[in-house]
Amino acid sequence: MNRCILLIALAGMLILPFFSEAQTRTLSGTVNNEDGSPLPGATVRIREISNLATITDAQGHFQLQVPEAGKTLVVSYIGMQTMQIPIENREHVTITLQPASHLMSDVVVIGYGAEKRADVSSSIASLKASAIQGIPEAGVDQMLQGKVPGVTVSANTGQPGGGVAVRIRGITSVNGSNPLYVIDGVPILTSTTSTSQDQLGGVPGQNVQSVLATLNPNDIASIDILKDASAQAIYGSLGANGVILITTKHGLQGQEGRISYDVYTGWNDVAKKLPLMNLQEYARYYNSVIADFNYMNQVAPNQVGTLDSIGEFKYPELLGEGTNWQDAIFQTGHVQNHQLSFSGSHNRTTYYFSGNYFNQTGTVIGSWFRRYAGRISIDQQVKSWLKAGFSSNLSKTEQKVTLTDGQQSVISVMLYNSPATPVKDLNGNYLTTTNIQGVPFGDQINPVALALLRDVRARQQKAFGNAYVDIQFTPDLDFRNQLNYDYQLTQNTAFQPNIFNPYGNLIIGPSRLREDRGVSLYWGLQSYLTYNHAFGKHQVNIVAGHEAQESNYDGSWVTVTDLTLNIESLAAGTIDPSQTGGGKYQWAMESYFARANYTYDNRYSVSLSLRRDGSSSFGPEKRWGNFPAVSAAWTVTNESFARNWRALSYLKLRAGYGAVGNQNSPVQNAYSTNIRLATNAIGLFGQNNAPGAPANAGNPALAWESVITYNAGLDGGLLQNRIEFTVDVYKKTTSHTILSVVLPGFAGLDPNPPNNSYQDIEPPVVNAGRMTNTGIDISLTSHNIQSQNLKWNTTVVFSHYRNMLNSLTTQQAALYGKSMDFAPQTLTVTTAGHPVGSFYGFVTDGLYRTMDDLNKGPQPMLPVQPTGTWLGDIRYKDLDGDGKITNADQTFIGNPNPKFTYSISNTLQYKGFDLTIFLNGVYGDQIYNYSRMLTESLFNVYQNQLNTVMDRYTSSNPNGKLPRYNQWNNNNLKISDRFIESGSYLRIQDLTIGYTFPEKWISQLKMSGARVYISAHNLYTFTRYSGYDPELGAFNNNVLLMNVDYGHYPVPRSFTAGASIQF
Repeated sequence: MNRCILLIALAGMLILPFFSEAQTRTLSGTVNNEDGSPLPGATVRIREISNLATITDAQGHFQLQVPEAGKTLVVSYIGMQTMQIPIENREHVTITLQPASHLMSDVVVIGYGAEKRADVSSSIASLKASAIQGIPEAGVDQMLQGKVPGVTVSANTGQPGGGVAVRIRGITSVNGSNPLYVIDGVPILTSTTSTSQDQLGGVPGQNVQSVLATLNPNDIASIDILKDASAQAIYGSLGANGVILITTKHGLQGQEGRISYDVYTGWNDVAKKLPLMNLQEYARYYNSVIADFNYMNQVAPNQVGTLDSIGEFKYPELLGEGTNWQDAIFQTGHVQNHQLSFSGSHNRTTYYFSGNYFNQTGTVIGSWFRRYAGRISIDQQVKSWLKAGFSSNLSKTEQKVTLTDGQQSVISVMLYNSPATPVKDLNGNYLTTTNIQGVPFGDQINPVALALLRDVRARQQKAFGNAYVDIQFTPDLDFRNQLNYDYQLTQNTAFQPNIFNPYGNLIIGPSRLREDRGVSLYWGLQSYLTYNHAFGKHQVNIVAGHEAQESNYDGSWVTVTDLTLNIESLAAGTIDPSQTGGGKYQWAMESYFARANYTYDNRYSVSLSLRRDGSSSFGPEKRWGNFPAVSAAWTVTNESFARNWRALSYLKLRAGYGAVGNQNSPVQNAYSTNIRLATNAIGLFGQNNAPGAPANAGNPALAWESVITYNAGLDGGLLQNRIEFTVDVYKKTTSHTILSVVLPGFAGLDPNPPNNSYQDIEPPVVNAGRMTNTGIDISLTSHNIQSQNLKWNTTVVFSHYRNMLNSLTTQQAALYGKSMDFAPQTLTVTTAGHPVGSFYGFVTDGLYRTMDDLNKGPQPMLPVQPTGTWLGDIRYKDLDGDGKITNADQTFIGNPNPKFTYSISNTLQYKGFDLTIFLNGVYGDQIYNYSRMLTESLFNVYQNQLNTVMDRYTSSNPNGKLPRYNQWNNNNLKISDRFIESGSYLRIQDLTIGYTFPEKWISQLKMSGARVYISAHNLYTFTRYSGYDPELGAFNNNVLLMNVDYGHYPVPRSFTAGASIQF
């Protein structure tokens, strides 16, 4: 069936209708913006013939049948300066219009078309390519940080090519809130991960990669972000989390061949290191712990050693620095990027070719990312009424992963490894412990060996693009047939050898090798008509079409253990059936969509849209969903009564409503399609079997998540548009949230079945929740100085949102975020009346400093004694007032969602020099610092700690800030507000100084443009957070584990120098 659809589509693209040629002369052309991007909707008319006019299409093209009397072409566009061009005997013209006001002049891509900014009635933000040029990041998603109001971007990890959490107007769904990326009409539905750390031993670490790391940022022409549902609804069920439309560069008609070369290179490092104890400080700490234990005289000295047992520690001032594990793990990384492109036109053909090489070495040893990318785009004006073209983006990426975040990950182990343990002995053998007078020091894990001997790689080969035919039936009516495709081959490997040092210590092991291979293939066929007509004071744009999409995935994974001679080959080990398997996945959706935009007299605009989606993820009764939207705008300053306003030069009011859906869920929604093989099963007659069990229980009654947004906004300009501003307020409600539900035993999903192989059957998913986000987005740009030699612009962006889970109707009535431990603890609880991912635990109330405190306070959870609860231990609040501390006294202790985000950008240009200073800030979010929980644990004297532990409660320091050393129990390590910290920060994110050479200097070198620059990225961060970096994102994009620092890979600081040259 699919082959038939594709054949029909291709046939439709090849069968071309017959048109008779008119007797009048045909004049065609292209209207561009100042930056070379096309201007759709520009009015093109012949001055001598009043009724002869047309409007440019989505690519800025137009065509007119001009009689002999036509001599002058008049091109106008709202917000642009009108141009008059003599046409004489010309057959093709290229016109570039200059802006009259940025608020009105921009062209906005809106999905299946484009629209003038002046006519937009929805909430849409736009970025030009210049806003992301030269930023030393692998993924475009990271480059959006702070640039757009209402878009919160944070790196999940500082690892090159690592995952990024992007939220448009808050958290839309607990099943994932990252937006839909659409590149030249191709939706990017594939995601990428490396092999999880738990496949090699340990707990899962960060393994999600940037969705856009395979895309070359230099190929981007513009980015448009659809923020409210009235704009998103045209994408239906795929647009619930917001839509980011990326338009890539194409050749321009009439432009001669142009060669461009862009390059930057530099280095990156960790901006901050933690005050971990060196060997001298550690010896003092060790001695003080022993002394205090002896003083208490509550335990035998040999339980912890005595002061005299380690004579080498007796005089700490004679010791050296010991091993600095931070210096051993962190390194100076390097980054380089090379981009070469060739674009232009020849006759009726426009072309764009590019190649890109990106290489970044991480600041943690053993991590790097490489990208090889190429792009080809060809557009052919076959006939005056027929245009065809194709584009293809090819990339090959490889990421070397250092697994972080979680117990026994590289950074968490590094934090508490003893400075008394060397990295290697004199013969170059890795060490895990060191014995000082018979006392072992170390964590049994060497983090350097862990980072360098484990080999975890994620490899991708990706090709995506489209082919299209564009038929212009009349100057106003256009038909486009576009075939989209996205192919991705993923090959991941994770290798761990089994190595002992000469002293019999296990350095790393046991030996394991895992290989994953997955192939994803997506295709989509879009067919739609566009009608664009202007008559008198009226302008109408109508789009109607059909779209069919299908995605297929086929993957397998094999794990072997006990590798012979540590040979990295599947043939060298024994298959681990619990980590070996495969899976296939298929998803399809059919859609019908329509949108109508109407503008009257450049004053009133109305937009209506409707999309109907049918998804294979749902049962027959719930398969189809309707997603309507409506918005309107009133340009007040185009009214006659406002024409003489002096201060307020531009004002447009907007309002909109829209509904979109979401089909993301933890499992395959309606169907039990996956089969899991049971292992070690005993058959009826005692034989060994491997029967199959469903991986999940289906729910054919499952329905779409529904997201409804109300938006009101205004766009304004003051003092002849010297100051431009945009304000939006919104309310976004998600209902029918898709969640897993625990069923009673009689449903047949016994949580303790006779055979453990059936214990992992996933319960069904249901519609069981409601969530609301309310907020405000503000953007203000001031053109401070606009003289011939000096230009100074300032842009301020402000965003605030409040997230709230209104209801949760599952049986457990709460969702839990667990710590990344072998014995996970509950860190967050998501339940009605609170934000998603709220931290949950005990509330501290100082320390027990006197026996009176112990005796008169609420009864602690442990007995009042030195090995239980004692002087110097944390006192917790008795919130339920029952006179004792129990789990019932836990409550909500923090919110990972910020109160607001903001940024300030200043750009100055003086003659050929330019300076950009970009500040980005977050205020009001909170972090659970699990790393500090480890490094202020005061639980194991043989592990390193922060130097702050010297100010702890002791018999000689009863006023110490931290609790006592306590190795018997974890009373002081309960999940509590002790480890909640402010995540607010203000960062000097970008500082760039550049110089553009005058044309007269470079013309003799055959150059048409040349610029050089130096730049600092993430230069300095003002924050009270005690960890490496307050930018934490979400653990593997899980919104239930936001802002948790458990050995987090910090975002690096970068310094680069670059150049851009055009020939």
